[in-house]
Amino acid sequence: MRSPFRYFHSLVLALFGTLAYKLLALSPVLASDPDYGVHVLAAVAFLLWMLFSMSRAISDKLLEWLPRVRALFAGHKHIEGDWPLVVVDIPTGQMVYYGFLTIGFKDGQYSVSGDDWHPDGRHAHFFEAKQTYQDHPTLHYWYVQAVGKQRGYTFIEFFPRDAVPERHTGVFHDKDHPDVRFYARKLNYRMFQRRLRRIDQRKQAAAAFAEEIAPRLPELARAGVDADWV
Repeated sequence: MRSPFRYFHSLVLALFGTLAYKLLALSPVLASDPDYGVHVLAAVAFLLWMLFSMSRAISDKLLEWLPRVRALFAGHKHIEGDWPLVVVDIPTGQMVYYGFLTIGFKDGQYSVSGDDWHPDGRHAHFFEAKQTYQDHPTLHYWYVQAVGKQRGYTFIEFFPRDAVPERHTGVFHDKDHPDVRFYARKLNYRMFQRRLRRIDQRKQAAAAFAEEIAPRLPELARAGVDADWV
């Protein structure tokens, strides 16, 4: 697996390396200090160790704070955003839930969370990924739902594969959902348009997507999880 942000991590490490070189270049000047061997050299060595050992944590935090930088370095692998979705039972082709999934970035990895509703509109559960990793065009994650009462594994295939994804198909497995699949389409916001934050807004967007795609669910369920759909 190769992180889409590996070049950013390398850039941060190179910047720290440059700073370390500058510090070492000052050594002859600092050596004239009578306490060089006792205090200055130890301080320089400690600072260099801190820079290199913490470079990944610092670059991860910078990425968390700079979404446009994440989008730039991810390129066509940029999968963050809001995704209304529909969950379908594969044997029957019937809708199980409609939902709203959000992909972001936190603690050095993609974050995934959202809500599902029953077809009659009742809230089913909130879900949240505990660990994720990307091997584009696939995202894998382990999740909990219903306030930790249910745990499972999900993988998502993104489409198109050679451009910034607009759709995805996913499969999740837990003891209550042995054979289900979900289909999602990314919400594209206009410039300066606010993202949907309130749960009623998200439910409305998810319900609209479910109404649109519901007639196609039996057809989609017969295709493979790695098959693109439009």
